[in-house]
Amino acid sequence: MHPLDIGRKPASVICHAVRVQGCRRSHPTRSTALNIPLPSRHLYAAGHFVRTLAWSFVDLTLAYYLHTRLAMPAPRIGQLLAASFTYSSVLDLLMAAAFARVRDQHRLALRLQMIGGLGTAACACLLFLPFPPATQEQTYWQLLGCSLAFRTFYALYDVAQNALTSLLPEDDVDAERYVALHATAIPCAKLCVAAAMFAVIGERSGMRHAAELWICMVIALLIVLTCMPLACNVGRPPPVLATRAERSGVRRAPLLPLLPVLMATAVEIVLVGVLARLFPFASHGAALTLALVIGMLAARPGVAWLQRRLGSEARVILLLSGSGIVGAVALLEIASALPAILCATLHGFSRAGTGVIKWRRTARIARLHACRSGHQVDLSCFALLTGTMKLALGLSSLLATALFPGVQVHAPATVALVVVMLIVGSILSTVLLTLPYRQRAPIGMPP
Repeated sequence: MHPLDIGRKPASVICHAVRVQGCRRSHPTRSTALNIPLPSRHLYAAGHFVRTLAWSFVDLTLAYYLHTRLAMPAPRIGQLLAASFTYSSVLDLLMAAAFARVRDQHRLALRLQMIGGLGTAACACLLFLPFPPATQEQTYWQLLGCSLAFRTFYALYDVAQNALTSLLPEDDVDAERYVALHATAIPCAKLCVAAAMFAVIGERSGMRHAAELWICMVIALLIVLTCMPLACNVGRPPPVLATRAERSGVRRAPLLPLLPVLMATAVEIVLVGVLARLFPFASHGAALTLALVIGMLAARPGVAWLQRRLGSEARVILLLSGSGIVGAVALLEIASALPAILCATLHGFSRAGTGVIKWRRTARIARLHACRSGHQVDLSCFALLTGTMKLALGLSSLLATALFPGVQVHAPATVALVVVMLIVGSILSTVLLTLPYRQRAPIGMPP
């Protein structure tokens, strides 16, 4: 018996019900699925923009701040970053397990992004707030406590804001618009952070009242101005049609379809992402970081254009992987500034392009699971993805601090090791993303 043969209703009636009430509408009349006014899409984009500002600025600046301003040894910096990222990753995974039991996820997500956003704003400023003079060990524990508080609030903010990528759209076409906004807002924010790095990198060592705190205060104000209006727009969730048999099924996140995405994300961040973490310490660190982000900004339209030309997502992934390897290896071997900047741009385009594909696939997996089971697990799916990313970032930070002395003097053995890591990471990530992607779609929704 087909799972959509409910009672004695003919299949045509059920198919019509799925099209009208379910996940796809041929002629959508509203911009969102939560009965939120039209500006909700813009509020979503603004929220993603300032969320990325907070994360990227702390991620790019904290290690430089600790090394240059506070003269903290590289091993201690690596330990602090690894501990905070690991804690944040475990918190995301615990949230994924907890959110699987929540029914009204759209309302919870809107509330959590406000609570997490306000806490993130306060803790980001606290990280760069000059503490009273203390020993290096006391400073380490003070900063570790501030970092853990920042990661705690950011975990709530990040998971909730990412879940809106699939909770807010009305249908599959609208979901593509939200993924496009996600892919545009993130590199735009990183571009602003990269420009701000010119005010941070190169300042005199030992300056405690530096530009970092002022920039964090501006970001905190933007967080407050964007997260509160979106949280006030709470509507009803979209009707999701499912059979009685499907409703009684498990309510866990769809781990099997998500597993290749999670593994590819971890491999790519640990082995490939280590190069970008060394950029601020390079001789043209601010310019390389800016070039990396400009490449990321071009990724979303670039991936869409490549997919139209190549006709296959797998071919796009292969091309992005190959170009990323070429750009990274050339960057390590070229000493001249202008070619190195061009290679950094190509490397950023490749990394962000595969990121667009991973976020789009995660959002689609969450939506298809909701259409099949009648239970939204968007928060759980994105908590798993962000938790994987943060755990990988912790490992990447340890690797970066271990490789930093050798890369700084351009030691041949260290450069060769980085090249091997880049090639292996790109190949493994490509293989995982190009595995056959299968997930049963309901009637009325494209496979």
